[in-house]
Amino acid sequence: MKLSNLIFTGFLGCMVAFGANAAAKKCSRVNLTRCLDSACAINIGVNPAARCQYCGTASAGAPVTKGLSNVTAGQSTKYALTAKELGVAPSDPGRRYMWATTECIKKLPDCTTDDVSAVYDKLIEQSCKSAGVSIQIANTIENISAKPTKTKCTETLNTCINKKCGTGFDACTTDADFDRFIAECATDATGCDEYIADFRKTVTADRQKVYANRENAVQSLIENYQTVRENKLTNARNACNNKTASASCVNTVCTTNMPGKCEGDTEKAMATQLCKFYDTACTVLK
Repeated sequence: MKLSNLIFTGFLGCMVAFGANAAAKKCSRVNLTRCLDSACAINIGVNPAARCQYCGTASAGAPVTKGLSNVTAGQSTKYALTAKELGVAPSDPGRRYMWATTECIKKLPDCTTDDVSAVYDKLIEQSCKSAGVSIQIANTIENISAKPTKTKCTETLNTCINKKCGTGFDACTTDADFDRFIAECATDATGCDEYIADFRKTVTADRQKVYANRENAVQSLIENYQTVRENKLTNARNACNNKTASASCVNTVCTTNMPGKCEGDTEKAMATQLCKFYDTACTVLK
């Protein structure tokens, strides 16, 4: 091949490669930051620790929720996560960051997780310094990404359902509330999908058992009270039939209220009169 042809061929190859690179779209890190901020920078204007609290670590404390606003307010909402989308965001900061990363990459398909780390890890770490907390996001995300064991998942799910329903399921008296709380707990238990079915089956059986035991206890209590009432009524009737109730009353009045202890007929008559109400009561019982 002639040298001129070789130079032309090489030049053409470079132009093709340049054209391909020029056509490749780049991640808009401005829009990516705007998207992540919509999930992680809520109320950051009055709370510099917002990014850390929402998408960093729980050690930074609970985020300020009063008067919610974020740095994307007043800007284009094209790349911001909506209130509806944020409604299903995990409450755990680390998991929320992972969730926001996934959702924002959906909105900005030219961006990657590397882009997210490049533009946002430092912002979270700086926010954490404002909260007096020192973390390395890369290590935090790596720990969260590790697949949890069945024991850990079960513990997480049980803690969640106990918090929402109460240990006696008092806040889950309706099936609708119970099913909703299970769904919420399943959403927060990232990486535990394969254990959700067994958890639902177990906790449903526990709830039914608690309610059954409670119903049995109430029924037993009712039956006990009924037995006590029937025994008292039987004893009262027996006391009326053999006159022991009235005699016991007269004896008590004579012993405690009469100076002469009813040695005389007058005191005896007074005591008998005072206990006359027993005769009236016995007439009713008959």
